[in-house]
Amino acid sequence: MAPRARAGQGSEGATYSHWLIKARPPLPARAAVASFSPPPRALHQSDHAEPESRIEKGVDVKFSIDDLEDKRTTTWEGVRNHEAKKYLRDQMKLGHECLFYASNCKVPGVSGLAKVIKEGYPDYNAFDSQHPYYDAKSKKDDPTWYMVDVEFLAKFEHLVPLSLLQHLASLAPSSSSTTSSTPALPASLAYLTPSHLSAIASSALIRRGRLSVQPVEREFFEAVKLLGERSGWEDWEAYGKGGKKTTGGKAKGSGKGKRVKEEAEEEEEEEEKREDEEKREGEETTKMGKGKANGASTGTRSSGRKRVKVDDE
Repeated sequence: MAPRARAGQGSEGATYSHWLIKARPPLPARAAVASFSPPPRALHQSDHAEPESRIEKGVDVKFSIDDLEDKRTTTWEGVRNHEAKKYLRDQMKLGHECLFYASNCKVPGVSGLAKVIKEGYPDYNAFDSQHPYYDAKSKKDDPTWYMVDVEFLAKFEHLVPLSLLQHLASLAPSSSSTTSSTPALPASLAYLTPSHLSAIASSALIRRGRLSVQPVEREFFEAVKLLGERSGWEDWEAYGKGGKKTTGGKAKGSGKGKRVKEEAEEEEEEEEKREDEEKREGEETTKMGKGKANGASTGTRSSGRKRVKVDDE
């Protein structure tokens, strides 16, 4: 049976040229997509995009779009998720554009653009025991983790909040819809098309918010870029009502945020099971190969060594 396509991933062999990368570090609080109250107006970057500090082994590993603009180029290291690692190693190519997603700040969202300037190579920080991203299981002759280099392209005038993208996703036309009009959008967002909304709704960011490096469709990339450049949601009453909090601090609504969280967790569990199965199959193949080579003389089989999976992103 062919494996089920994952959210944000097309059929086998599909290739992408646009990506979303989540700013370092991978925070445990980002483990699932959450609901956030929308700000009262369009966000300018200086308002909410400054990341909060996180100290790892005495080093503050926060990183913002402003940091990238100052540095111009940087390694994109520290990714500790196997699916994201494969994207870095195998599919991110020179010139591919990336949406820079700020997660460890007051209002998570997309804050700018970058592009790939060096394709995947071993994350050498994993070999350094003094580095915040050290992993004793990753070896120079058998690296577990990979990274790319990226270059700053642009900083959006307006931060595009995750909560806005969640709300837009809820307005995407269903597959059975026969209308070509864009529903329930104010005139100030008329630049968004039904295709934009569908791409947002089907994106890995909405369906699997946890993944730190994820491919995005061209329509999703275009929609987020337009939102960051043109804004237009600050006076959108429906968006404001959808995210208002009760006195207890929880958002009102139908529980969609909870369902998204549950779906994201289920996807993560399935991904972990797939990775475990792949590892077991690989270990069995190794054992059988060694057994054939050594069994005639020793009658024994090598036990092999199991690599522990790191679940952090």
